[in-house]
Amino acid sequence: MNGRKVVLGLDGVPFHLIDDLSNKGDMPNFRSIKNSGHFSKMHSSIPEVSNVNWSSIVTGENPGQHGIYGFTELIQGTYTVSFPDRRALKAIPFWKDNGRYVIINVPAMYPADDINGVMITGFVSPELERAVTPENALNYLKSIDYRVDVDSEKAHKSYRLFLDNLFDTLDKREKALDHFWKQKWDVFMFVFTGSDRLEHFLWNAYEDPSNEYHERFLEYFRTVDRILGKVLDRMNYDDELMMLSDHGMGPIKTNVNVNKVLEDNDLLYLGPEPEKRYKNIKEGTKAFALDPGRIYFNRKDRYPKGIDIGDITEEIITLFKELEYQGEKVIKTVHKKEDIYHGQHTDKAPDIVLTPNKGFNLKGSVKYDKLFDNDVFQGMHTADDAFIYSSHTPIPKYPKVEDFRDVLKM
Repeated sequence: MNGRKVVLGLDGVPFHLIDDLSNKGDMPNFRSIKNSGHFSKMHSSIPEVSNVNWSSIVTGENPGQHGIYGFTELIQGTYTVSFPDRRALKAIPFWKDNGRYVIINVPAMYPADDINGVMITGFVSPELERAVTPENALNYLKSIDYRVDVDSEKAHKSYRLFLDNLFDTLDKREKALDHFWKQKWDVFMFVFTGSDRLEHFLWNAYEDPSNEYHERFLEYFRTVDRILGKVLDRMNYDDELMMLSDHGMGPIKTNVNVNKVLEDNDLLYLGPEPEKRYKNIKEGTKAFALDPGRIYFNRKDRYPKGIDIGDITEEIITLFKELEYQGEKVIKTVHKKEDIYHGQHTDKAPDIVLTPNKGFNLKGSVKYDKLFDNDVFQGMHTADDAFIYSSHTPIPKYPKVEDFRDVLKM
């Protein structure tokens, strides 16, 4: 390495939002650097969920190579839901290369890896003790009452309580940045995840200046920008700054319960309402979905109640291409797995993945009442408008998230 590398991640922040806020003066530090560096939109992995995309970012591989396809998976040979973490990762993250590293708050990397340096994992991290290495780092984090994640449950009760928790969590994250910056390192990676939480619950506060929470929405990004300014002031002349998000975000028009479509078309059979869960999939089921729009064929060589299905790919493609809501097409693209994944772990890939049109929030749960519904969430993930910035290294035109590792190595 020549100079050091500083990587700031902003989970769920779309290109157009950070561009807009910098242009309007809410993020003056980013505005001061974006035109002197390389700033571009970036494609997410499919599906556009955080643990898939951060896995692609840190390994430089697509899901068929790193083996992570969503927040949930079914345990091999069962209908039991599991939550894959770093131990399920089949590719090697960049912090296994030669060098010294400080890695703070990267999602889906629990438990902390054995690295040359410091690692504090991000959500989901059930136990702080296993989320941190080395032990003296843990002692410091306990002394400041460090929090791995925002308490999003508060948003279901009170936006004010949620926002107070959001800013308190950000304050503790900043203290961790200040403390561990003093370590010796070649790569310092620090991810803001409160941005994703804020946008999920209060996206309309960004879009509507009259919203009572508009100013607090902007205040969060002003605070992030202030921290960016602090980082810029501390960097050496030959250090390189990189910034990126893992996916974009946009407003929700309606939720779409994918399994309801399959059930209504005799492709999925479930037990009675109180028992709706994957374990209660019935004989005759041909396909089912996991979040957000991953469809798996219920093959007998893969699942306990699997059957000889035949080729139902085109039937499902047609079914979802024709799905409409108030005269609008719900699905933008129906992907076959062989068109989007490659590598030695594609046997675990979903057979079909759906990408929605703007505003259609796909849900893969089996617990639903109707095809279309709404809930407390106002913002949804989007796949084609993540962002990437580099102060030094040129960026491929409209790169994919897995291209980041190559940029980091340059």
